[in-house]
Amino acid sequence: MSEEYSSEVSAHYAAYRPPLHQIILNEMVVTGDVFKIGLDIGCGTGISTQALSQYCHHVHGVEPSAAMIAQARTTETISYHLGCGENLPIKDKSIDVVSFAGSLSYAKSDALLCELARVCKSKATVLVYDFEVQLGDVLTGLGVNTYSSNTNYDHAVNLSDCSAFHEKQVTADTINLQLAPEQLAHVLFSSIRRYALLVERFGEQNTFDFVTEKLNAKGDAHTVSINIYYSKYTVQV
Repeated sequence: MSEEYSSEVSAHYAAYRPPLHQIILNEMVVTGDVFKIGLDIGCGTGISTQALSQYCHHVHGVEPSAAMIAQARTTETISYHLGCGENLPIKDKSIDVVSFAGSLSYAKSDALLCELARVCKSKATVLVYDFEVQLGDVLTGLGVNTYSSNTNYDHAVNLSDCSAFHEKQVTADTINLQLAPEQLAHVLFSSIRRYALLVERFGEQNTFDFVTEKLNAKGDAHTVSINIYYSKYTVQV
């Protein structure tokens, strides 16, 4: 996929995301908890970093994709860094809470675990969460032929098999959300794979506008089911 497509996908990703980060974090963080310094690994366009910032004095977002991080908005309480979990641009023993929002499946490695041990304070909190929006029926309704892709991505991946982390919570659930047609269209176009399928079906010209019109014709609200997975740990070191 070209860099142009990557930039387009990143723009749709930044334009609208369901408020799932905040919904899930509200389940994971004890009401009233405030952390000094947070770290969001694989922060994408910063949506997950913004969600974590509600519980922190300051948050560092780290992301390996320049196209994604270019869409992130720096604030007084959020700073972003181009980098990866295996070589975090973060000071030793400085982090009170870490979040992985749909990124651990990509980032999990021995090198990452060593980096977490380096940057986290003893008893730091680690939050791992992900969600899977069920879009197969939506794509089928648009006449898009979906096919299973060979991928090792695991939405339910966690740190329960790592002895350096004390498990406090592991949960899997399903929720339903109502999305407006344009919101749903942004979600559809926020994946490179779905973007390619939609362009293949409808052509490259004004594809997003055309899909939005098709969704509008089907109704002004669309119910989508979302599988959510989240787990919570404390660092043992």
